[in-house]
Amino acid sequence: MSNKKSWHILITSNSATGVKEFHISKPLILFLAIFVFVFVLTTGVITYFFVTSEVDKHQLRDLQAHNIKLKNEMTRINSLLDTMQFELENVQDRDKEIRELEGLRRIDDDIRQMGVGGIQYFDSTFFSLDRELFDIHNNVLKKIDVFSRQMEFEKSSFAEISKYLTVKNIIYNHTPSIKPTNGRITEGYGYRVHPIYKVRQFHHGVDIANKEGSVIYAAADGKVVDKGYHKDYGYYLLIDHGYGYKTFYGHFRKRFVDIGQEVTKYQIIGEMGSTGTSTGSHLHYEVRFYGKSTNPINYFNKKKSTIYVDKRYLS
Repeated sequence: MSNKKSWHILITSNSATGVKEFHISKPLILFLAIFVFVFVLTTGVITYFFVTSEVDKHQLRDLQAHNIKLKNEMTRINSLLDTMQFELENVQDRDKEIRELEGLRRIDDDIRQMGVGGIQYFDSTFFSLDRELFDIHNNVLKKIDVFSRQMEFEKSSFAEISKYLTVKNIIYNHTPSIKPTNGRITEGYGYRVHPIYKVRQFHHGVDIANKEGSVIYAAADGKVVDKGYHKDYGYYLLIDHGYGYKTFYGHFRKRFVDIGQEVTKYQIIGEMGSTGTSTGSHLHYEVRFYGKSTNPINYFNKKKSTIYVDKRYLS
């Protein structure tokens, strides 16, 4: 009797052949099992790599599409930065014009370049992936860096100009710059023969004649620092405007402000009269700069462009 083990497979049929018997040894069955396993495993591996390859190809196509979009967007940003740079240069030109117009210190182009200088910007993000994208990317970053530095420089320059113009506007508002009442100038600034005393003396202001009750305006922003009666000037007011300026008004009929009161340019401070030593209704008006009288006519309709801003007011 044989010790060799085998499998017997019987196949029955309704045909005349009857029953068919197959003998399969155990090693053969093991071989077939291993073959089937290897076949299935190989087929699975091949299928996996095939599917993975197709997915990778699809992802690669998507990445290439995104790369193109990224390049286009970088190029668009690059062009936008060029436009912004052009607009910034217009601002710089305007900055130069204002400085020249206002007599401010001129900033040389070399100094502006020093203000925007710096280390060359370099980013290696795309260097090993796409040289064209790498170049576009670094060009954009460089322009952004330069533009940012220029903006900071212009902000500093604008702050200087803004402060100057603000101070200038304040000084102008506190500078006598209007004719304080309507009427005819009957006496000017300088030496004259006094109409009542008949002696030659210096007239420190101007006399503006009009009907009694004509309104009188503050010539600039300031504070009333003196109010009283003088035998020559009658009822008077003295206003301190700051920045070295004071204005004096005499021969009031009525006064509408008191000592310590803040006033603004064009504010009505009283009515014209003929109090004190006077030959008729008029306003005696003086402009004093650091205590010294100056010709008031020079301050009638004074333009803002003529205002000088001392450096100590900008510190």
